[in-house]
Amino acid sequence: MGADLAVWPWPQRPDVTGLQRTRTPKVKAQSGHVPVYAFSVTTGNHLHLESGLEHDLVRELDRHPDVTWLVAQPCRLRLPAKRRGGRVEHTPDLLSRHDDGTVRLWDVRPTGRQDEDFRLKVRLTAEACAEVGWSHEVFTGWSRVRRVNLMWIHGFRRPMPWYPGSLSLLHEHLEGQGTIADVLELDAGGGHVVSAMWHGIWSGQIDCDLDAPLTQATPIVVHQPEVVTA
Repeated sequence: MGADLAVWPWPQRPDVTGLQRTRTPKVKAQSGHVPVYAFSVTTGNHLHLESGLEHDLVRELDRHPDVTWLVAQPCRLRLPAKRRGGRVEHTPDLLSRHDDGTVRLWDVRPTGRQDEDFRLKVRLTAEACAEVGWSHEVFTGWSRVRRVNLMWIHGFRRPMPWYPGSLSLLHEHLEGQGTIADVLELDAGGGHVVSAMWHGIWSGQIDCDLDAPLTQATPIVVHQPEVVTA
């Protein structure tokens, strides 16, 4: 980090799993954001994120099975534009790697805070990504409902020993689909089936609409659990 940053020619793409953050997030007076030290199930370690909005993005990416790696502040780009003092530099907020080989750089900023300087960096970063077969995306945030729902199911991301059996029970009892109320009725009172439902929604083993408030009437679709063989 800092003076210790390694330099590589842009076309020579590195193994992204070997990348480390290029800077440490810091709190500044009236900065409007607070750094987050967030654990990632995908990587098995903590990510130093610069804001709650970045954490919102990580909560979503971390639950998708096609996402195989995440790196915060993965690189510092020297972009083909100049301003007083030298070349324009930019550090994207996040890198994600996907199981189809796609690598995506993310910039995270609310729509209302995207000024001309930010838009220039976004355009040049997207062009640089296209040169090496990567992609680029700007994340502006979720709706309030989806953000709250993601925060809730995020608390059930850790696998528990009873989840496979409980998810199999749910699939069999509901014949693939039902409502959250049906799950509450099935639970014997210990919360095992209910917690398995939340984990199933987090992991994608159970489908439901996260853009709508979660209530007892919320429909759910329980997928056939995968058979684990020795």
